Parts: sequence; structure tokens; C-alpha cells
Amino acid sequence: MSDLQYASLTIEEVIEGGLQVVDVRSPGEYADGHMPGALNLPFLDDEQRAVVGTAYKQEGAAQARLAAMDEVAPCLSEYLHRLVDLGAHLPRGRRMAVMCWRGGERSRNVVLLLALVGVHAVAVQGGYKAYRRYVLAQMAEWISPVPVVTLYGHTGAGKSALLRGLAKIGPDTAGSKPWPVDLEELALHRGSLLGGLNQPGQRRQKDFDAMVWEALRRPQGDYLVMEGEGGKIGRIFLPQSVAETIRGGIAVLVSASVETRAERIMEEYAPENWTSADVAGFRRGLELIGARLPRDVLASLETAFDDGRFTDVVRGLLVSYYDPLYQRSCVDGRQFVWQIETTSDPVEDARRFVENMAGISKEVPSDFPL
Repeated sequence: MSDLQYASLTIEEVIEGGLQVVDVRSPGEYADGHMPGALNLPFLDDEQRAVVGTAYKQEGAAQARLAAMDEVAPCLSEYLHRLVDLGAHLPRGRRMAVMCWRGGERSRNVVLLLALVGVHAVAVQGGYKAYRRYVLAQMAEWISPVPVVTLYGHTGAGKSALLRGLAKIGPDTAGSKPWPVDLEELALHRGSLLGGLNQPGQRRQKDFDAMVWEALRRPQGDYLVMEGEGGKIGRIFLPQSVAETIRGGIAVLVSASVETRAERIMEEYAPENWTSADVAGFRRGLELIGARLPRDVLASLETAFDDGRFTDVVRGLLVSYYDPLYQRSCVDGRQFVWQIETTSDPVEDARRFVENMAGISKEVPSDFPL
């Protein structure tokens, strides 16, 4: 069976060729990490994969193949129909690229089965394992092709909102085009100790790496704009090349009043929508923060939270904990080329940002101490 001929492409060819990747690994494998845009149509589900794996270990490759056929046979017709239907709805000329773990049995079998019903697909050489290695290698060597602007600012100042505004204003804005990349959005975490609250899920490191590479692999503007993150966002680690790029960027300070920041945080964290798990997570975070606060301050914050006075809790955390910490770690001793005070309109803030950066980029000397 290994001598059967079938078409295959390298990871680079699949990416550059714009093929539709069909990931035929089990749902559990796919959830652990997958290529952005890949559709999961499992050839074997998690239980079936375990059965085949056991057969391979105990009886060898031939018996494992028979076990796989036994598992998929009852639903094989339906499975093929799903694949054929997918291929029929792809844009004209766009082929399917079938990916499994190592570019072995599953992807080859699916490609051959599709060939029997007249659908031309290709296998991805090396599978997801090769894709993962490719992403890590590319990110290790990545250097920004354009100048970099790094946004700093106290919690709630509106850095993420400004990035979203920059993404909305479009290419026809006066001045050079910004290229905003919101790493916290990709990480599904706002970066602070409590930044995982009110998020749609938890990002896996493998998927974060892949999404960062997808966002950075082609320049999409005249200068790159990112937030001044540290080496981690929650439990997610930044690629070293990205962390170094952030540290070396032209520094812009984003500011807003405590009241404005508290209101913005209330909107983003939306405590009225928290689940019991969110509430428990907040309490755990407050306990950790409380170890660095005077007892009376912590008691006041806990009382305000129990009373439902969330805005008071936010103000207290900003003034007593977050602001002093951020001031020491990210503001003191740093030179900023400009300071922008944000408003309730991130799109208008983005327009002001672009207009000012157009002039600043011409004035910043090459030896500016970044």
C-alpha cells in the first residue's frame, strides 16, 4: 500500500498556494493545535484512533490498517460525501490539501479515496508536525520588514481599543498606513493577572504561535503597531523575536484619566455577565494581588466586590496596584516620542494617531534611544 502513488505538497507550497487545508486528525488532536483556516473532518475520532493505535502496538501496521477500515467503514460513504461537497463549494481552481499528524496513513488514504470519486486533492508532506516545526523556525528568524511602533500605557488606557481602531480606518487614511497586530486578542487574554476573565475561551500555545506567524508573515502596512507586552500574555509565551521587536519599537504613551480607564475596563470585563467560574477566578486573582496590598485596602476591595460595586473595585485596583506596578516597569526611564490621550471613540483616536505618526516618523533620529 505504501507504493501507491498520490500527490503531495510541502508546507511552504500549501501555504503559498492558498490551498484549503482539511485536517483529518481526530478532534482531540485538532484541538491541541492546528493550522489557521484548516477545517477538521476527522478520518477517525478520538476513540477510533485509540483502537487503531492499540492494534498497531499489539499486532503491527497491517492489522492496524484493517482496524482502521473496520472503524470507518460504516460511515465511509457519508464521510466521502462531506469531502466531495466541500470540494464542490471551494472557489474555482482551489484544491484541498489533506493534513494528518505526520503526513502518513490518514492523509494518504483520504487523498486516494477522493481520487476514486474524481476529486483531485493533495497530501501535506510531514503533516501538522512539519507545519509546527515550520512555524517555530520561521518565527525564530523573523525580523519586522517595516518600522515598529510600541504602545505603552496604564491598564485601561485604551491600547487595545486603539489597535482595533487602527484596523478599522482602512488604507485610504491620510498618511502612511499602520499595520496593527493585537497580540492580546490572539492570546484571548488582556495580559494582566485578571486578563483571562470574560474571554470566549482559552488559547493554546501552538495555535497562538500559528496565528502570530499568520499575522506577521506578510507586511500589511508601512509601520507595525503592537502593544508593549512582556515575555508572556497570561500563560502564553511570546516568540522571542516578537518580544525583542516590541522592546525595540518607537515608544508611544497611551493615556486616559482614571475614570475613563475604569469605565473602559468595566465595558471590556463586563462583570454582570460573569459565570461562577469567572467570579471564583476574580477572587483568586484578588487574593494574589492582596498579598502586595495593605490589609485595609484589600478589605475595602473585597467589601466593594461583595456589594456589587465593581467600578469601585476597578478604581481601587488601578490606583493601589496596577498603576504603580506599570509605572515602575514600563514608564519610568523610558523616552516617548509622543503621548496620545484616548477618548470614547477609538476610530477617531486612530485617525489622530496616524496623522501624528506621519510627522513623527520623519523627525525621529536614527540614533533615538529606543
